[in-house]
Amino acid sequence: MYKGILLDIDNTLYDYEPLHQLSQSALFDAVKSKHGINIEVIRKAYNQAKLQVKQYNPATAASHNRLLYVQNLCEILGICAFANSLSLYDIYWDSFLENLSLSAGAQKFLSAYGQLPICLVTDLTAHIQHRKVAKLELNKWANCIVTSEEAGCEKPHPFMFQLALKKLNLQASEVCMIGDSFKKDIEGAVSLGIKSYWLTSPTNYIKHKKINCISDLREIKW
Repeated sequence: MYKGILLDIDNTLYDYEPLHQLSQSALFDAVKSKHGINIEVIRKAYNQAKLQVKQYNPATAASHNRLLYVQNLCEILGICAFANSLSLYDIYWDSFLENLSLSAGAQKFLSAYGQLPICLVTDLTAHIQHRKVAKLELNKWANCIVTSEEAGCEKPHPFMFQLALKKLNLQASEVCMIGDSFKKDIEGAVSLGIKSYWLTSPTNYIKHKKINCISDLREIKW
């Protein structure tokens, strides 16, 4: 039995993509309604804005910042960023959080093993990840969190995991990492000797002495 758990949030405890698509559509519709711009023009500008932010901020939490995305979007579309950025940012995240809920597998897993010390290890900015924690009521189970904004680097950088171990006051051999991204969650943890559970499709399963492949968190049995 492990003494603690390192746990990813996005796409591990809930399904990210449907919420992202829903929230992005709400954002695009708001721009169209207020400024009369075609949705496809907005979509193309948004993708350009997102790419620009990621190019300027590689491997940092800022690369995910929707406020920077919509600021750049406004600038590309020629509308006032100061008058629109914050409201568009709120439209995206308010829609996202309103519809956010734990997956059935996450509920079952946390109910079964939430008594263990848990550190959430997640990319993205601290503010929005704390809002997700509040909406999902993860504070009922998790003891602490490490965000890439706090750490100054993103998974799979070893410091993300080392900081989590420090917060839990545990060694790599005493915990497991659970996440959906092989490169970020699994490779990052295994590089430090942390046994891991990779949440993925059965078609991606691999054999590795430190990696357990699962398609649902309910498959974890300790």
